[in-house]
Amino acid sequence: MRHRNLWWHRPWTPERVYSLTRDIAIVIVGGIALGLFAAAASVYYVVLVMAIVAIVSLLVWQFEIVLMIYALVAFVPWGRTPNIAVGGSGLGKGLYVSQVILGVLLAIWFVKYLLSTLPENRIRSGFHIPIALYLGYSVLNIVHSYIFWDPHVNRMYQYPHVNAVELGLRFLSAGAFIMMATTVGSKRWLRWTTFMLCVPGLYNLLNSALGGPVPVSAPWWPLVALLPICYCWAIALDNLSAWPKRIGGVAVVALAIYVVLVRGIAWVSGWLGLLTALGSVAYLRGRRVFVAWMTLVAVGTAVAWPFFHEKVIIESRQQGDYDRFAMMRGAWKYATTFPLGVGLGNYRSYNSYYYGKLWGTTTHASAHGTYAQHLSEMGIPGLVLLLVMLFSGGAWLLRNHGQLEPGLSKTYLLAAFGQLVGISCAALIGDYIIPTYHNGGLTTFSGTVYSWLIWGLAVAHVRLANGPVSIDSQLEHARSA
Repeated sequence: MRHRNLWWHRPWTPERVYSLTRDIAIVIVGGIALGLFAAAASVYYVVLVMAIVAIVSLLVWQFEIVLMIYALVAFVPWGRTPNIAVGGSGLGKGLYVSQVILGVLLAIWFVKYLLSTLPENRIRSGFHIPIALYLGYSVLNIVHSYIFWDPHVNRMYQYPHVNAVELGLRFLSAGAFIMMATTVGSKRWLRWTTFMLCVPGLYNLLNSALGGPVPVSAPWWPLVALLPICYCWAIALDNLSAWPKRIGGVAVVALAIYVVLVRGIAWVSGWLGLLTALGSVAYLRGRRVFVAWMTLVAVGTAVAWPFFHEKVIIESRQQGDYDRFAMMRGAWKYATTFPLGVGLGNYRSYNSYYYGKLWGTTTHASAHGTYAQHLSEMGIPGLVLLLVMLFSGGAWLLRNHGQLEPGLSKTYLLAAFGQLVGISCAALIGDYIIPTYHNGGLTTFSGTVYSWLIWGLAVAHVRLANGPVSIDSQLEHARSA
């Protein structure tokens, strides 16, 4: 009798005939459309369309799964589109999947927002208002640069597509934050998303420690690894954690210090961000721990000073890294000469063709520092808004960390604060918070987007810890009981 349930034994009713005919027609029409599109477009766009269809289909099932997948693979700068901009650099640049897919996810998130299918217990954080003001000023900054273009610089060096890319990277970054902060709807998904957000950093750390056997790594991977390293450090310093966990946390931190500070000491941004991140976590765990940490750093620096002097001071001078001081001075000159900045993406146009020679600054295409870049292109107001976002967001993380009960969320907020401190210090000498078009911004967005994902997930942790429990969480609690 079981065979009667098979599809070929079911009666051919008019409804079944109509449904089957409709499905066949959709497949045929879709195949013809895809074939015509493949004949007229490049392979990249064919793969992109297929990926978007797959993602939209998956979103019908569970949006949080797509967020976890994105957090897991966003660090890989792959699938570049054909060139969309040159911008005077002489090199064609295109978007990567990390930007394109994020744009698709944000579009779907906006639809879910309009349909009121997102979790209702959304909260505001110390990041929200500064981010909104920052984005508003970014738009004003570009409009201002077109109206008040400096007559000394030929308008032929004005590249609208570069301005659009710079503005788009900012909106994508903020969108990643908002999407992560508002989408996760249960503590079960929160745990999984937290784990997936830590995996890229741990993978890159282990891959680098083993000599890079897998030829896939994140741009500026030590900065992507700050979150899991700080998380492990927080566990290692937690007296309530089990000893196996604390030993594992110490092992991860020791490996990170060896790879980033010893083997990769020539890259100052990496170990500067790492040491300040670990120091901030140690300070919040206790003053004695912080004093012990600072003592260890001071003794280690004194003992290894010849190595430090050769690998950092001398090599930095030989490689021209000291040019950053000249670019910082030039950035202040830009800010005082152009109070609202020269406009996002216009640093190269201004610096290369006039002011680099007049002011005696370097002729680099970017200021090679997040704060110097903001001073030059967005003026003093732009830098102030960025700093307000970092300080306000950091203060919010600290305040909520102190209010949470011990557990996953409290430890995560501590790790997120350490990551924010580390990335903010590293940003003195690199584009590590907001990527810059003329300094590999389209590629390095794959790494910088993680800061915004991390801060957004911190908001989700506080929201789910303090807000009403979702239906999924209630069901999960009932099953465990």
